[in-house]
Amino acid sequence: MNAGRQLALRCAGRGWWVHPLLPNSKRPPGNCPRCRPPVSGGRAACGFPEDADGCGCLSAGRFCHGVRAATREPELIRSWWSGRGFAVGVATGPSDLVVVDLDDHHHPPPEAGVLLPGIDLAAVPGAGSVRTGVDVLELLCRVRRAESLLHAPPTLTVRTPSGGLHLWYQAGSGRFTQGASRLGWQVDVRAGWSTAVAPGTVTTAGRYERLGPATEPARLPRWLALELTRVGLRARDPDGPPPDRIRLPRPGARHRPQDGSAYAAAALRGEADAVASARTGRNDQLNRSGFRLGRLVGAGLLDLDTVHQALTDAAAQAGVDPGEAKGQSTLRRALQAGMRSPRTVPSTGARP
Repeated sequence: MNAGRQLALRCAGRGWWVHPLLPNSKRPPGNCPRCRPPVSGGRAACGFPEDADGCGCLSAGRFCHGVRAATREPELIRSWWSGRGFAVGVATGPSDLVVVDLDDHHHPPPEAGVLLPGIDLAAVPGAGSVRTGVDVLELLCRVRRAESLLHAPPTLTVRTPSGGLHLWYQAGSGRFTQGASRLGWQVDVRAGWSTAVAPGTVTTAGRYERLGPATEPARLPRWLALELTRVGLRARDPDGPPPDRIRLPRPGARHRPQDGSAYAAAALRGEADAVASARTGRNDQLNRSGFRLGRLVGAGLLDLDTVHQALTDAAAQAGVDPGEAKGQSTLRRALQAGMRSPRTVPSTGARP
């Protein structure tokens, strides 16, 4: 069994958005001449992996651009990881995660003013004994008179092959951006359009191994969220940008309609995009889109499970909790109502 594919599917099942990493590596792959980094090194013409909007790979369901191509679609995951030996990266922002990366690079410590930027450590005991990112975070906890985040950590904690730690947290209502050493020396923050290596991943340096009893990310402590804001890592847009478009399984993987398939696929993508971009009246939009796509399910042109998952993911991008009873009830009723009134697809591609 493909270990990377199984790990990616487990992560997606937890609600995390995943994308491939090169085998035994932390780098994302490119899979077209425009996105693939040049053999001689340096940046590719399209700015891999940042400038995703101008590349057709995303809309074609390919895995270019790393975190920007992240998905939770099982069929895409099975396709991407099939026979390639890819490792697994988790897109932190779309997954509502903040990962605090504590390094242990055995570098000489800098002057006190750089250990915790913006904090005067002149009268803080123990500041001179700092040697690693773990020490820096412990120092920050003492300065803020907060409970240690490292003694019996209450959140998902991963030991990295280099000896560092990753502390995984749910971002909650906050939206944050990534930053290297902004919070403290040898302390990186992976958030927004950033990637965290999935627990259990194996690289040439070793395994990313879970530590302690916690198996799920805890809610980001409020005092730590305030610290991220203090150092400028809170995103300006509180909702964060949605992925460029909804990831859908390639036509025919689970359901292979013979007629009207192009029309149905376009309708599915259009309604999913409409739900994902809704900022007001989200339940109303979910109801309308569910009914319209339910009619295509009733006509045998779309698969019910595929539609349900696509609209659930789209609603999550719009800010609706995927487990929210009200939203799921709205979606189920709308799909069932649409299925009772199957649509006859015209020969031209009109909107349903």
